[in-house]
Amino acid sequence: MTDTYSKFGTAEFYASQFDDILADVQGDDPKYGDAIVDGFLKSLNDWRTYHQDQIKEYDRLEQRVRQA
Repeated sequence: MTDTYSKFGTAEFYASQFDDILADVQGDDPKYGDAIVDGFLKSLNDWRTYHQDQIKEYDRLEQRVRQA
């Protein structure tokens, strides 16, 4: 097996990451696949919220500097 971490940022690196997740899918129990999809959507939402909060703080900081 090759060291996928030395290929960070490549399609091969991300394929290896997805392999680990997709290995949990069970043909006789859809709850695992559903949880993978729900987890992905939750992650997207959490990152979006984080970045929106960061932008609000940058805006607040900019206003403070401009008022100084």
